[in-house]
Amino acid sequence: MVDLTTAVGGSALANPVMTASGTAGHGAELGNYVDLSMLGALVVKSLSIMPWAGNSAPRVAQISGGMINSVGLQGPGVAGWITDELPALQTSGARIVASIWGRTVEEYADAATALEPVQNDLLAVEVNVSCPNLEDRRRMFSHSGASASAVVEATEGLAVPRWVKLSPNVADIAEIAGAVAAAGADAVTLTNTLLGLLLDPETGAPILGGGGGGVSGPAL
Repeated sequence: MVDLTTAVGGSALANPVMTASGTAGHGAELGNYVDLSMLGALVVKSLSIMPWAGNSAPRVAQISGGMINSVGLQGPGVAGWITDELPALQTSGARIVASIWGRTVEEYADAATALEPVQNDLLAVEVNVSCPNLEDRRRMFSHSGASASAVVEATEGLAVPRWVKLSPNVADIAEIAGAVAAAGADAVTLTNTLLGLLLDPETGAPILGGGGGGVSGPAL
């Protein structure tokens, strides 16, 4: 038998197969199709401290070599997730990685604090810094080593490992990865989607309701 055990930072996994945050929903949705306990880990869609409606439709479109989305981080908020989604994940036997996001450093800190009561049920927490920073002219936290590090430091109250989800839309991702590692990140997630824009060839207008979006898929 082949030994598939692996480690991500200080987290031990039975195998290296994980869902990517955003692709498998907030809970046990994929449990009807696959035994979730067989995954190395299930990373849930990113959660904010408050419920978030996301962007207007349409949100997803197929492109050559993949897809582009502008879902806008819709979610139930950390408290709603703990109440409505976490129990089914626990029952499934999945190794759970919760993912959090925020618009300010304080919102990241609040989301991390809200997870503390259930952190013993988590393998790790992914800190998604690929989000607009309202305190820095809406630049993403992931576009600055200092901003991304501030988020990592603000979530240090968590006792479980923190994986920091970076953006590929930067000039030097290695520099930012080094900054978050120095700030306390146990690992980095590479990466969020690439920026993209899909236009209607007849009108010239963006097809997605949110305008631009994130490109993912085999072409990457």
